[in-house]
Order: sequence, then structure tokens, then C-alpha cells
Amino acid sequence: MSKKICFKIFIFTLIGIMTSFIIKFSPVTSVVSNIFSEMCGLYLSISAVVLSFLIKKNRRYWLTIFGIALIAAIALEFIVGSGNIISIAIIYKILAFVVYAFLARLIIFMW
Repeated sequence: MSKKICFKIFIFTLIGIMTSFIIKFSPVTSVVSNIFSEMCGLYLSISAVVLSFLIKKNRRYWLTIFGIALIAAIALEFIVGSGNIISIAIIYKILAFVVYAFLARLIIFMW
């Protein structure tokens, strides 16, 4: 992914999220609110940022990030959470991990 595409994805996503909050489109706002609440977790945020900086030269960066996010979300659900694998919280943890990885990638590109 190039710098230009990464920045365009960031801008269009930001515009979409802001628009959905302005017009109060609840399917998007509830998902975004849940993802943001999962992003407040210390273990998830530190692991996502550190791992995204460690594998920044990886050829299959996004595939690796999704795999690590799945493993991290399941591990955090067992260690910190309720231990229920079949939970919507795991999906929100995975998405929060990917958002942190995308923001770290954006910072790498802007550096």
C-alpha cells in the first residue's frame, strides 16, 4: 500500500465516520463506539503498535496483522475477559487492533 492510498483510506473513513455521527446513523455509530471503547485497552494498544512497527517491512503486512489480531483478541478474551470465544467482543478487539496497525502504518508513511 502506498502513502497516497493509505492517506486516502484514512480521509474517506474519517469523513464517513463523521457523517454517520452527524446524521445519527446508528448502525455505524454503535460499531465505531464499540471499537473505540476496545481501543482504550492498554494491552491491545501496546501490542498492536509494537507489532506493527516490528513487521513494517513484511511483504504480507495486512495478512500478518489480521492473523496476529485474531490470536491477540482470543488471548486477551481468555486472560482479561470473560473467556467466551463466541463473542462479539472478539470482533471489536480484532478491529481495534487493525485500526491501531493502520494508524501506525500511517505514522510510518508520514515520518
